[in-house]
Amino acid sequence: MANLAIGIDTGGTFTDGVIFDLDKKTVAAKTKVETTRHNLKLAINSCLDNLIGVFKENNGNQVEIGQIKMVSLSTTLATNAIVEGQGAEVGLIQIGFEPHQGLPTPYYASVPGGCNIKGRIKEELDLDAAREAVLEMKDQVDAFAISGYLSVRNPIQEMQVSDLIHELTGYPVVAAHQLSTDLGMHERTVTAVLNARLMPLITDLMDSVKHGMERLKIEAPLMVVRGDGSLISETAAREKPIETILSGPAASIIGALTLTGIQEGIVIDMGGTTTDVAVLHEGRPSINKEGAEVGGWMTRVKAAHITTIGLGGDSLVQVSKNAELSVGPQRVFPLCWIASQYPYLTEELEIIKPIDYSSMDTQPTIILTYIRDPLNIKLTQTEQQILDLIKEGPHTLHYISRTLNKEIDLLPWQRLVNVASVHRASLTPTDILHVNGQLDLWESRAAELGTAMLADRYRVSVEEFTNSVMEEILFMLAGLTIDRLLEEEGADFSLKDEASGTYILKRILNRDENNPNCQVRFTADLKYPMIAVGAPVEAYFPNLAERLQAELHLPSYADVANAVGTVSGQAVERVTILIKPGEGGGFLVHTPRQREFFMIFDEAIDYACKEGQRYVYEQAFEMGAVDIETMVERQDRYSKMSATADKDNMDQKLFIESTIEVSAIGKPWSE
Repeated sequence: MANLAIGIDTGGTFTDGVIFDLDKKTVAAKTKVETTRHNLKLAINSCLDNLIGVFKENNGNQVEIGQIKMVSLSTTLATNAIVEGQGAEVGLIQIGFEPHQGLPTPYYASVPGGCNIKGRIKEELDLDAAREAVLEMKDQVDAFAISGYLSVRNPIQEMQVSDLIHELTGYPVVAAHQLSTDLGMHERTVTAVLNARLMPLITDLMDSVKHGMERLKIEAPLMVVRGDGSLISETAAREKPIETILSGPAASIIGALTLTGIQEGIVIDMGGTTTDVAVLHEGRPSINKEGAEVGGWMTRVKAAHITTIGLGGDSLVQVSKNAELSVGPQRVFPLCWIASQYPYLTEELEIIKPIDYSSMDTQPTIILTYIRDPLNIKLTQTEQQILDLIKEGPHTLHYISRTLNKEIDLLPWQRLVNVASVHRASLTPTDILHVNGQLDLWESRAAELGTAMLADRYRVSVEEFTNSVMEEILFMLAGLTIDRLLEEEGADFSLKDEASGTYILKRILNRDENNPNCQVRFTADLKYPMIAVGAPVEAYFPNLAERLQAELHLPSYADVANAVGTVSGQAVERVTILIKPGEGGGFLVHTPRQREFFMIFDEAIDYACKEGQRYVYEQAFEMGAVDIETMVERQDRYSKMSATADKDNMDQKLFIESTIEVSAIGKPWSE
């Protein structure tokens, strides 16, 4: 009897699923369903039911639930939420320092406290100030994050504030020391805030998957893909959802490798919300050890070196009142899709079509659809009226402004989008593909109306406008691909971000063949093959590969490569333990939970190695991993005591630190 695994990838647009034969390494069933963001259970249940149905069809109506050894999940929801600036509102308490750079939340306070580089408390924590700050923010936020000065050396003050917040609010709380042992206060603070922002979203997704498993009596462990392609338990994912950023793209990379076997290439994953790029070397993506950057925020999350931009099938196509075209980064429902769900919206768009919106800031094609009431946010009267109006069904902004007797440019709907209470529908690349005949899935008339309105705003014909959107998408994809490959060469500039680079990129794409004034021809010739995966790739990449003179691979099951990748990874746990000189001699060992002191260096090293191995083994075992192996890597840093000192003589060197990296790797399922 075959050992099977179910892989699910929940994206902003679609939820993909596969049943994977773990013994033969083949896809036994696949499905793709719409992601119902207002109720994720609907999408997950539909995905699971479809998979079981297709598997039965392909295998003589036979399936044993006991054959399913693992359910594994990846998602772009965390990445998308950061890119789009959505998620829970977060209150940040900083201990012992003031912010010197931008933060991903407007709600923050600083209180006295902090420790020194050795972990000694340098200023006592002011719990009264923390209490006052928490109570002041309580009605404006849904979760809290805490970041203390050098808390990686001693987390005690972060833990005290965490206990206080739980006592006062009961809200989810994230402390920076739980997420990273690296220095870099700003990056750790950003990581903590983003983690808190994502907790309700990931909890909702995990609960939906567990509900679907229980309904079908699937008792296998639930695993989640990290941003580096490895697997963690559902418990760890609930506590550290920040580790699932770039989870979907990482799964796609692993899936592309599994489906093609190509060891050297550039993998491009185009979904509904984002396009992600990674380079494979020797069958593995490189890891960004400094931390992943997503949506303009640098984090301390170890992830595959993936470049992400807000471009996909559901990206918002906009034309400003100054006739400037842009695509993304925000995701919206396509007009063609939402009008197929709510046919009256086509009539609302017909009413708008003759109206001149050219001088207004508001896009005429925007439709608001209700998702949920905000968790703890107090709404203005007009915000509440907007929510009440669209609870029964979505409406255009034009309809809402007339009903509420408000100027359309003055409607306060943006905050409702930011806190994920409302989602927009508007013109997207998916609509453009319906208009130019490359797709015929949903309501083409709504797509045609939206395209015509923005073509008028762009002051061109519909045909010229659709061509302009397609060219803009190809330009963005070309810039992303070439910039990523140039980065591999060590380039520290971006072609697409420079005026001269933009000029060259456009000349490369146009191939200069019909330009009689061309004196210099620009062409590209990619060394690496392009591996394109994701639902919309066939609409763009054959054309793009031809223009860039690149070898293109569109593998079988390219549309569900992400789901394949979820079941192809290993269970991995890692911890970093640091050993530093003590203040009066001896050595301090800094673990994620505490610090210990030893007078003898070898004893400090022995403790760090054994403590690290114990910790990662227990974590891997708890997630259900089997055949667990632990590995220890040690790096010692010394400096010469003088310029003339012998670098090989230990008596003439000064100890700086030892870093102990401990990993546990195991198979994520058992027979």
